[in-house]
Amino acid sequence: MPPFVPPIDRRKKGPVSPEYEDSGLFKGGVIQVKLAVVPVFGTTSRGDCTARGFNADGKEVSVVFAGRRRPHFQALYTQLRYMYAQAQQRDLERKVAMRDVNSIQLPVQCEGSWRAISETDAEGQVHQHLQFMAARWAFQAHDGQTLKYGTAPLLPKPGDPAQARSDRPPRPYFGPVSPARGQGSVS
Repeated sequence: MPPFVPPIDRRKKGPVSPEYEDSGLFKGGVIQVKLAVVPVFGTTSRGDCTARGFNADGKEVSVVFAGRRRPHFQALYTQLRYMYAQAQQRDLERKVAMRDVNSIQLPVQCEGSWRAISETDAEGQVHQHLQFMAARWAFQAHDGQTLKYGTAPLLPKPGDPAQARSDRPPRPYFGPVSPARGQGSVS
């Protein structure tokens, strides 16, 4: 029987400062994008809220509302549930089948950072999808009012010695992985 190995706790013990949290969430910088968010929700392994969205190219993305921005997600959730209920009621009145949930879209102006996530399925195929880590977002409610939520990211200024992370060694770079012997194609 193998020895007990405690699970790795990736979260920092004790309260996390907003600067520390945002430096992990928005590593690639912050940009503004317009996304069409639909009423399909989920959570991440860390308990963050997610919603399905589509970027300008029509590609499906996961919009993640992480950390201290989770409570702000409630208004967007409520608006999307309202839109879903309205669409369901209209389709019921017209006596037609319920429309595809992806057609119920709310335009949302977002500020945040992109992440590319790779997952391997049971057959060993690698699938990539996009996540958008939302810092701030705005949308128009059903009554026409523009609602703004989230908080501006607190990122360290470039060259700020107070924010330098000298306590952590640099991450090693592992170049592209070559196929194992006997598994690649022969040239």
